[in-house]
Amino acid sequence: MSVSARTRRTPRAPRRRLPAALAVLATASLLAGASLTGAQPSAAAPPSSYPVKGVDTSHHNHDATGEAIDWKRVAQGNAFAFLKATQGSSYRDPWFARDYRAASATTLMRAPYHFFDPKNTGDGAAQADHFVRTARAAGYSGTKPGELPPVLDVESVWKNGKEVCPKALRADQLRAFLQRVRAEFEVPPIVYTRASFVTDCMGGKGEVFRGYPLWLARYGSGAKEPQNVPGAGAWTFWQYTESERVPGMPGRDGTAGIADRNVYRGGLDRLRALARPDGGTPTPRPEASWPTLKSGQRGADVTTAQLLLGAHGYATAADGVFGTDTRRQVEAFQRARGVSADGVVGPATWTRLVVTLRPGAKGRAVTALQRQLTDNGLPVAADGEFGAGTETRLRDFQRARGLAADGVAGPATWSALVGGGSGR
Repeated sequence: MSVSARTRRTPRAPRRRLPAALAVLATASLLAGASLTGAQPSAAAPPSSYPVKGVDTSHHNHDATGEAIDWKRVAQGNAFAFLKATQGSSYRDPWFARDYRAASATTLMRAPYHFFDPKNTGDGAAQADHFVRTARAAGYSGTKPGELPPVLDVESVWKNGKEVCPKALRADQLRAFLQRVRAEFEVPPIVYTRASFVTDCMGGKGEVFRGYPLWLARYGSGAKEPQNVPGAGAWTFWQYTESERVPGMPGRDGTAGIADRNVYRGGLDRLRALARPDGGTPTPRPEASWPTLKSGQRGADVTTAQLLLGAHGYATAADGVFGTDTRRQVEAFQRARGVSADGVVGPATWTRLVVTLRPGAKGRAVTALQRQLTDNGLPVAADGEFGAGTETRLRDFQRARGLAADGVAGPATWSALVGGGSGR
């Protein structure tokens, strides 16, 4: 859903180029480690480190050949798909209904997306109504097995052959769209955007997106993940390229066509929970399951263990790398708690590390909880304060995992948070 590939109804154009002054500013901000709008530095993990992959499509994937997508082949190498349904208040993608029906007949988890294209400062609700009608007509309800939350795409538009900020874009329009779609489909929509767009076109005020899962674009960045959206937070889905050959996509002379590729920040079971696999009823949780962490490992669960160690007074850098210092602190914690001091964080160590947290709590353990919620697809600011936003996201997570939605992070909730995903 890159700007060049998804906003126009004409052939593809070169990828976005920032004006020279903005490019210099952006480069300086990245070198400084954070943007002027408060976006945090991106993490160091390439797309290949995230095993759950997907595609997003529109009529552009058909334009070169006029042929249909072989969705069964696409499903062999992908877990999810986002399909363009509408743009503005009247445009319908001519391939959406056919593609959505075909994708729904495969194992792909899927959802429609709407490209926000305001023509005046008050048409947000009208765009939402147009999107809802089109999605429902194609069979999407938001509650059927395999249906991911609907998507709002907010990015630059094309005018006179150039990318520009939508002139009529207003935060209250976006809020009206999100609220209307959320009420219709009874699930918080996913928001596709870029940190740079929020900076350039929204004055860095992305608070309207707070509390919604974010799908962020960043191409050719190697191990640099998308920058956090100012006021809204980190990514749940990452669109890392607009030009990867995908078997099943129509291409010239029988070759595989190119498509946008994405990764999901979590394991397949987390994505399935987001897709409401049983038609909307929370999935029962199995017995408690704790990951085993040891020297050399990296990732979100390592960061959680490091933060929890710090909460108990065994401070170590929360860098997500299980190095020598982390092992030393784990051993010291284990000795103090009467656990075999093997330097491995297994079930016996986890049950002593986790802290039962309630609204009003503060500190490193709360930060660990907030980061885990974000990693589970429920973004919340990692500010170390257990406020109303954290409580709401925690209750959402508990309901999705079949836990008592009491807003308290006890051992069962911690186990579901750190033990619920694979390949993280």
